[in-house]
Amino acid sequence: MPNEFAGIFNGMNRPTDSKSQMPTMIMACLLLGACSTVEDAPRGDAAYAAIPAAPAVGIDYRISPDDILRIQVYHEPGLSLEDAQVTAAGMVRMPLVGDVSIAGLSASEASDVIAGRLGERYLVSPQVTVFVKKAVGRRITVDGEVREPGLFPLDGRLGLLQAVALAKGPTRLASLGQIVVVRQSDGERKAAMFDLGAIRKGQAPDPEILPGDTIIVGLSRAKAILGGALLALPAVGAGFVALDGGL
Repeated sequence: MPNEFAGIFNGMNRPTDSKSQMPTMIMACLLLGACSTVEDAPRGDAAYAAIPAAPAVGIDYRISPDDILRIQVYHEPGLSLEDAQVTAAGMVRMPLVGDVSIAGLSASEASDVIAGRLGERYLVSPQVTVFVKKAVGRRITVDGEVREPGLFPLDGRLGLLQAVALAKGPTRLASLGQIVVVRQSDGERKAAMFDLGAIRKGQAPDPEILPGDTIIVGLSRAKAILGGALLALPAVGAGFVALDGGL
C-alpha cells in the first residue's frame, strides 16, 4: 500500500473520538471510490437507469468469451481467420499483432480495433470484417433462491422474468423484491436490484438481460455469493454500484 494511503488507514486504527475520526473515514472512502455494501445496489428508477427495460429496437450483439469468429482482412488471406475463438480473457489472437482485446465490442467495433492494430505497423488502411459465426458466449447465470440454479444459454432477447423462469422459478420463500442483476460494463462488475413481484403484476418494466449477466434471487443469497466485499460506488447519477472483486 502506498505511504499516503497507509498513513490514512493506520490513523483509522488509533483510538479517537467519533468527531475527530470522521474526516479520516471520509478521506478513506474517497480514495476507495466510496464505500458501500450490496444492500446499496440501486432500486426503482435508479436500477432501470443501469439495466433498462427492453428497447423497441434491438442492440448490437456484444462479443463474449468462447465465441467463434470469422475475421477477414481484405486482400490478405494470410492474415484472415476462419474459426477464431475468443479466449476466456476476451482476446483473439491475430497474425502479426498477437492478442487483441475485443470482448464487449460489437462486430463492427471489433473490426475497427483489429484494423487499427494492423495499421499501426504492418498494413496501409487495412479493411477488416468480423462476423460472429457461433455465439457460444451468450449465457447467463441464475443463482440464489431459485429451484434449479445454473448456467443457461441466451437465445434471442430475454427479460428478467423469463431469466428466472429458466431456473424453474423462485423458491416458495424467495425474496421477490430483492433480485440482484450483476453485469460487466466498462471494465467493472456492476449491480442493480429489482422487484420481481412488481414486474409480474405489470407494475414495473421487465429489464433486459444480456449475455454474461448474473441474476441472484434474494439479497441474503447475493451477499453470500458476492462475499460481502466492499463495493466502490460510481459517480453520482451512474445508477448502479460497481462490485469490487470476482464472483
